[in-house]
Amino acid sequence: MRYVIVGAGAIGTSLAAQFDEAGVDCILLGRGAQLAHLRQHGLRYQRPGGTVTRRLNLTDEAGLRLRGDDVILLAVKTQDVEETSARLAPLPVEGGGTAADLPIVALQNGLAAEPILARRFDRVLSASVRVPAIYTETGKVRVLARPQFAAFVVGLWPAGTDAVTARLVRDLLRANALAQESAAIQNWKAQKLLHNVRNALELFSGDAALRERIGAAVVEEAALVLRAAGFAPPDDQRIDLDGWEVLRDPDDPAGQSTWQSFTRGARSEVDFLNGEIVLLAQRHGLPAPWNRAVRRLAETLAAEGGKPGGRGLEALVALAQGGAAQDGDAQAEPLTEA
Repeated sequence: MRYVIVGAGAIGTSLAAQFDEAGVDCILLGRGAQLAHLRQHGLRYQRPGGTVTRRLNLTDEAGLRLRGDDVILLAVKTQDVEETSARLAPLPVEGGGTAADLPIVALQNGLAAEPILARRFDRVLSASVRVPAIYTETGKVRVLARPQFAAFVVGLWPAGTDAVTARLVRDLLRANALAQESAAIQNWKAQKLLHNVRNALELFSGDAALRERIGAAVVEEAALVLRAAGFAPPDDQRIDLDGWEVLRDPDDPAGQSTWQSFTRGARSEVDFLNGEIVLLAQRHGLPAPWNRAVRRLAETLAAEGGKPGGRGLEALVALAQGGAAQDGDAQAEPLTEA
């Protein structure tokens, strides 16, 4: 079995580097300046133990030759899943069939990628992924965790496990990740979303205590919405995280994936994180003023070409607690004092 990793960003390159080191058969599909740099210079891959240069097995779309034993690991951002899957699905497979016949694993944050893929691919798998990676420079990725580089929970979408999920977990373990299967993968994805709805708060300048209070309000609101939508906390955790460390330099400004996207000038996935909560809230007749405010201000910042810190947290509070009411939206309750 070979893994075709689609997307040469933080997750795709770190996964390819770990598979390469472990001798797991894989090929990384990239494009643009990142692919050109990787071909010429290799990947500068930094872990807590040091930095190495890895020469990865690379291809572009024109050079990709799919095999019948391939499993596609889709590592693009959620906002790119529609376009990428439309290009991938009709690609021919040696011996007959197309990519749409192959298993494809959604590695995205949020809940939106799998329904998009299921429109085109017959076998959709899903993974909840924790890779504390930083990708702000072409050709360089930093993974800040030890001893394992990441934690994965893998399952069939919408539910179940099979031989492919079992093999993927074995190969991830071999590549020095924490990994397990789950027959209830959507609960894991929803649980991860509760962490991800905080990501965009790193875009706004302001007091750390205020950021923490806003974050608590955003998460509490999201938890209520996800519960109403039928998601429950996972009850089958077998991964032991006690010895897993994520190292952060307090002087390092690098943030989560949304911060990194804005820093690189790339599109962000806020519409599929906080925006997912807004969508589910509308479906279930619930207010979501905090997540709506986060999504709207992040959208405004992106439209202005702004970088992290270009707007303050006070603007977020004003929109959630007062400005949203002008549009007929529910107002947020006042923030609880820390």
